[in-house]
Amino acid sequence: MPSKMYDMCGQEISVVRALSTTISPYMNQNQQYTKSQKDTQRKTAVRRSLIRSETLTREEKVQVQIVVQFFKVGEIDTLKEQFNADVVVKAKWREPAMDRQDRTDIDSIDLDKLWNPKLYIENALGDPKEHIRHRLIYNDKGEAYIYQKRIVKGTFMENLELNDFPFDVQDLTITVASELPSNEVELVVDPSEHHVVNRQSFVDEQEWHLYIHTECSRKELVIDQADNSVKRASLSVKCRAARRPGYFVWNIFLVTFLICSLAFATFSVDKSLPQNRLQLSFTLVLTAVAFKSVVNSSLPRISYLTYMDKYLLASMIMLSGVCTWHAIVTRLLDNRTRADEIEEIVLTVLGILYVLYNLGFVVLIYLFPCKKRRIMAQKDREYKISSVNSCLVSHSSLSQTSRSS
Repeated sequence: MPSKMYDMCGQEISVVRALSTTISPYMNQNQQYTKSQKDTQRKTAVRRSLIRSETLTREEKVQVQIVVQFFKVGEIDTLKEQFNADVVVKAKWREPAMDRQDRTDIDSIDLDKLWNPKLYIENALGDPKEHIRHRLIYNDKGEAYIYQKRIVKGTFMENLELNDFPFDVQDLTITVASELPSNEVELVVDPSEHHVVNRQSFVDEQEWHLYIHTECSRKELVIDQADNSVKRASLSVKCRAARRPGYFVWNIFLVTFLICSLAFATFSVDKSLPQNRLQLSFTLVLTAVAFKSVVNSSLPRISYLTYMDKYLLASMIMLSGVCTWHAIVTRLLDNRTRADEIEEIVLTVLGILYVLYNLGFVVLIYLFPCKKRRIMAQKDREYKISSVNSCLVSHSSLSQTSRSS
């Protein structure tokens, strides 16, 4: 029995030695893998801290390239001087700390924690809905750029110029500004992309005509009114929309013209019945006043006269002149022949003045408001030509690259 137990113990010891010999290499490999993984994590953490310390503060002035796309233009509210729109704001800026980084390092870095120009929409009304995404891109030289895409849906304020109403052309502006001072950030137009206006999704197509060209302007916003030296950089991108005047021409201008034309019919009433003449004339004046109130309800309270106001006021002045004559003619009834001659002269003068005023009004509309529309149409044609040329240049460069490769 003792010899058998000794043999069994010897077999167990040999088995344990064999197992330990087999498992030990794997245990050593696991320990080495864990150690290398910890070293990698430690290096990544150190690299993150270095990048963060380098990019959260910039000593030099950073140039941010901006492009704005009007994805959808909604209702243009003339009375409230605002418009609804869905816009896409793309921004791009250099990030030297990320130049020539490995793919593993890029995946381990949170781009939201890098330096940011802190862009916002300056003329947004309230809190618009925003969706912001960041990604890292490289050019042919291996230089890193942070690419930010901001999708904004909201209401935007716009100071409407209504001098030419209802033949006006309005600017629809998106102003992109930075919360950082202008000595730290410079906002410029992205030369590699074009501002885009999507006219197919325009909501107010029945009331407005949307142009496809855009214009940009740079300005500095004053942060503190007490200290004008501290300013913020901003970039304004605007598209334009021309009001379709057909509704106002047929329902306001034409009806007012007919009402004033009927004022000359009151001269057919005998001069000995001034009460009938005045009753008809006052009815026409009150009708013109009603039209004026309808027009005022569709416009904000502005301190200047629009083309519509000028026409309606001129018509009311003419009607008031007719009423004044009907009140004066009663003093001339002592000499009926003399009264008839004077009334013919007054009727002729009023008729000529009214016709000349209407002709002059049409000429003024053609020379000034319509001229602005012709300029906008010319800019649309130039924009189309430039877009086609840029597409041809990009296509030729791509074809040359493919041939060389």
